Amino acid sequence: MFLALWLFTSFAVGTSGAVPEPPASTGADRVDAAVQGGVAFLLTQQQASGAIADTGLGAKYQTALTAFGGLALLGAGHSPQDKSPEGVALRRALNFVLTAGRQTADGYYGAADLSMMHGHAVTTLFLCEALRAGADPELEELTRRKAGAAHQFTLFAQGARKDASGDIGGWRYRPDARDSDVPVTAWQLLSLYAGTKAGFTVPPAAGNAAAQYLKNVHASAFGVFDYGPKPQVLRVGSLRPEGKKVASRTPYLNVRGQVCYTCHYTPAVTNYYPPILRGPDSMLLPPGDRNHFSTSAMGLLGMRLCGQPRAPEAVSAAAFLLQTMKADPTARIIANGSWPFHAAFFNTLALQQFGEPHTSLAQQFAERNFVVGQSPDGSWTDNFEGRQIGRVYCTSLAVLSLEAKYRRLAIYAPP
Repeated sequence: MFLALWLFTSFAVGTSGAVPEPPASTGADRVDAAVQGGVAFLLTQQQASGAIADTGLGAKYQTALTAFGGLALLGAGHSPQDKSPEGVALRRALNFVLTAGRQTADGYYGAADLSMMHGHAVTTLFLCEALRAGADPELEELTRRKAGAAHQFTLFAQGARKDASGDIGGWRYRPDARDSDVPVTAWQLLSLYAGTKAGFTVPPAAGNAAAQYLKNVHASAFGVFDYGPKPQVLRVGSLRPEGKKVASRTPYLNVRGQVCYTCHYTPAVTNYYPPILRGPDSMLLPPGDRNHFSTSAMGLLGMRLCGQPRAPEAVSAAAFLLQTMKADPTARIIANGSWPFHAAFFNTLALQQFGEPHTSLAQQFAERNFVVGQSPDGSWTDNFEGRQIGRVYCTSLAVLSLEAKYRRLAIYAPP
């Protein structure tokens, strides 16, 4: 996920009052209004330095959060050269990211604000998208130089020595990490792809290695990409202690006739998608829950960016995502799982080019969650991602998910 948050906070699971159902179809005007409201909120969070970040976090994650906010502004159609309030805010955000000290001499963007490789990828992505949008001529040379250095650092970090051969080709929180995980890898691949659209190159060997890593953590028995180690298939009822690895995934119908999944861990048993339905304004995270909906979307996206969108692993993951969305036509599964904003963003990206009905359903999935879940001030938040990383992060990801309909960013363009 966005940060190495291993100490999950235990939240009570429950509901309060009736959960409003989203409309049968979300009108374009409502989506546009939600995007505009989110952009307006992000502008209120811009600080005197130009950073777009929650003040309560101090200097922590400032570069990465500013990049998230800048991406949301770019996706809404604004440019650093615009004279509008949004354009001025975007130029100030870009200036902040380009400030000396934000990036190390070797191109790394995750050190100064402690955002590590996640923040590095998001910041690199922002700079590459800014170049495509037509950065201010005064800033273009500096932006290209810093983006190019960041792009090269990402490729360099992929070559870090790994303890396990199955982790080769992936990335992890630190650039010198000796293991890999799917979320960090997906972000790096996304930034590298945007880099190619900005004129930088990626050696074919890098894409091949990343694709092989993703295949290593794909569990064909479940049709999912796991966070890191591949789930082991064991007979239900004969589980042996294996830490937090998934032992099996059992589909069942809840009281509303929807397909849910009981995930059997060793030694505990928990639900990936609890049948309790909650509104986006009261999202609660089951402690320690690992979200295969999110990691499967990331793995599928990664396979597409590596040029293997129809590999068996990608096709089975797409089928899993489609089945999961169809199982809950009111699009509440995301509100019951971990990392809902992260999950919706990557699900939308992963299925954007996969074909129908995947593309339309993924877009509707995000729209029905976020249009209903937006706060009056234009922001989005929840009890986990919002509590840990803040409203700028949640709002930016929600806006970026809704902006899939515009296809303005390179990440939404065909490979």
